[in-house]
Amino acid sequence: MASNRLSVVDYVILVILLLSSAIIGVIFGFFKSSKNSAKEFLLANGDMGALPTGLSILVSFLSAVTLLGTPSEVYMFGTMYFYEGIALMIASLVTALVFMPKFREMQCTSVYEYLDQRFDRTVRLCVSFSFSLIMLIYMAIVLYGPALALSQTAGLNIWLCVISIGVICTFYSSVGGMRAVIWADVLQAIVMAIGLLAVIIQGLISLGGFKRTFSIASRGGRIEFDSVSIDPRTRHTVWSLLIGGSINALATYGFNQAQVQRYKCIRSTRGAKQALFINAVGSALIVFASGFIGVILYAYYADCDPYTNKKLGEIDEILPYFVMEVLSNKKGLPGVFLACIFSGSLSTISSGLNSLAGVLIDDVYKRLLGRQLTDQRQGVICKIVSVLLGVLVILLTYVVSYLGSILNATLSLFGVFEGPIMGVFVLGFFFPQANRRGALVGFCLSLALEFWIFLGAQITKNQMKNVRLPLSIANCSDMTNSTLANWTTSTLVPTFLKRNPLIDLYSVSYMWYTPIAVATVIIVGIIVSYLTHPLQPHEIDRKLIISVSDLCCCFLPKRWCGWFRCDADDERDTNEIEMMTHDTSSSDHTTPTASTFDKKFKLVIKSNMVAPAPIVVSSSIPVAN
Repeated sequence: MASNRLSVVDYVILVILLLSSAIIGVIFGFFKSSKNSAKEFLLANGDMGALPTGLSILVSFLSAVTLLGTPSEVYMFGTMYFYEGIALMIASLVTALVFMPKFREMQCTSVYEYLDQRFDRTVRLCVSFSFSLIMLIYMAIVLYGPALALSQTAGLNIWLCVISIGVICTFYSSVGGMRAVIWADVLQAIVMAIGLLAVIIQGLISLGGFKRTFSIASRGGRIEFDSVSIDPRTRHTVWSLLIGGSINALATYGFNQAQVQRYKCIRSTRGAKQALFINAVGSALIVFASGFIGVILYAYYADCDPYTNKKLGEIDEILPYFVMEVLSNKKGLPGVFLACIFSGSLSTISSGLNSLAGVLIDDVYKRLLGRQLTDQRQGVICKIVSVLLGVLVILLTYVVSYLGSILNATLSLFGVFEGPIMGVFVLGFFFPQANRRGALVGFCLSLALEFWIFLGAQITKNQMKNVRLPLSIANCSDMTNSTLANWTTSTLVPTFLKRNPLIDLYSVSYMWYTPIAVATVIIVGIIVSYLTHPLQPHEIDRKLIISVSDLCCCFLPKRWCGWFRCDADDERDTNEIEMMTHDTSSSDHTTPTASTFDKKFKLVIKSNMVAPAPIVVSSSIPVAN
C-alpha cells in the first residue's frame, strides 16, 4: 500500500460532496416538490430538461466500476478496450432512434409492462425478478468499489466507507425522488470530470508529456487497436467490442428500468433523444479518458509493477495507489479524485434504488398481489421501499467483496441477467409470431445457459489461457527475494492441469455473453412458438411491434419514409377517418348509418393492428330508420 495518507483538505472535499448530495435530497424532497406522488417520485412529474437528464443517464452506469476497472483493464490487457467507447455511442444512438420512442408511447411506470401486454403476466414477473436481482448485485459492486479504494489508499475502515456512502445515497434518493437523483447526478458528473482531468494532467506532467507516455506504453505492448481475431475466446477484439460491446450496452440503455425511467422524465420525445445524444458523446469521452489513464499507469510503473511486487491486493487498486503516490503532495487533489469515485457510486446506487422501488411496487405489489394504490399512497410506499433496498444493498456488499476484478465481474454478471432480458424484448418487438410460451421457455433456457457458462468460467479460470500482457519489476528497489521467486515461478513455470472438455465454452470472452443470451432467446422462442400455435397478425397490437419499414425509418429523414412506404397506410387511413368524421359532423344532423360506423371501425382497427381482424358490428350501434 502507498505510505501517503489523505490530508484534512481531502477529507473536507469528501464531506462537502456527501453533504451537497444530501442537501439536494432535502431541497427537492421538502421544498421544491409540489406533491408527494408516485409520478413525482419515480418520473419527476415528467418535466425534466434534456441536459440534466442526459448527464444523469451518463453517470448512472458509467460509475466507479468504469473509473476503477477501465484503467486496470488497459494496464493489464492494452488499449483494445478503447473500442468500448464507440460501442457505447452505437448503443445510445440505437436506443434513441428505435426503442426509446416506443417506450415513451406506453403510459406505464415499469418498462416490463410491455411484456405483460405483448406476452403475459408470467413473462413480465420472471423478467422483473431477474432485473431486481441483477440491480441489487450491481449496486453492491458499485458500493464496494470506492470503499475498496479508500481502505487501500487512505487506511480507512472499508465498512465505514460502505455505510457512509450507502446511508447518504439512500437518504437523498428516498427523500427527494427522481428529481433529486437527477440533479445530484449533474453535480456528480461535474466532479467525475474534474477528477479524471486532474489525474490525466498530473500524470502527464510526471511522465514528461504525451510523446514519452505513449512511447513507453508502446514498447510494453499496451498500444493495440488491430486485434481482429474471430476466435470468440480472445478477450478483446474489434468484433467482440464493437458487436458484443454494443449489444451489451444496448441491453442497459434500451431495456433497463433505470434508464427507461429517465426517458420518461423528459418533457418530450425530442428532448429524450437529445439526452441520449448527450449520453453518447459523454460516455465515449469517459471511457477514452479512463482508458488513457490506464496508459499513463503503465508508463509510470513500466519497470516496477506494484501488483506483481505485492503492493496491491487486487489490480483494481492500482489507480488509487497511483493517485496517493503522485498526487499526495498536492493537497486537495487526492480528495478530488476520491470524490470522483464517490460520485460514480452515488449516482448509480441512487438510480438503482429509485428504479427498483418502482418495479417492485408496480410489477410485484400491484400486479402479482393485485393491490390497487392511489398515486399518493404509492409515492409513500416507494420511499419506504427505497430505504429498505438501501439497507439490503449495504448487506450485499459483503458478498460481492469476494468476486475479484470489478469490471470483469460486473460485465459478466450483467451479461448473464440482462442478455436474456434484452432477448425477450427483441423477440417481442421484431417477431410478431412469437407467443408467451416461446418467450418464457426462451428466457429460462437462455438464463440457464448463461449461468452455466458463467459458473464454469469461474470454476475453471485457473485452466484458461493467461492472456495478460507482461509486467516488470526489474527496477523495483524494495523488491524482496520471495517476491522475485514468486514472480519468476508464476511467469516461467507452466502449470499442468487436467483439461476440462468444456474449457473452450467456458473460455468465451465475457463480451459475448449478452449476444449469446439474446440469440438463444430468439432461436428457442421462435421454435417453441411455432410448435405451440404462433400468433396470427390480427392477434397482436401493432403498437407492440417494430416492423422492418419502421426500423428503416428510424434512421432516415421523415421525407424519405414515404419511399419505403413507412406509415403510408396509417396516414391514408387516418386521413380517411378524419374526412368521414367531417362529412358526418357537417351533415344536417342525420343519424349515421351502420355501414358508416362499420367502415370507420375497420379503419381504426387497421391503424392499430398489424392486420385487420374480422369486424363484427355490434348490435348496439345505432342504425338509421
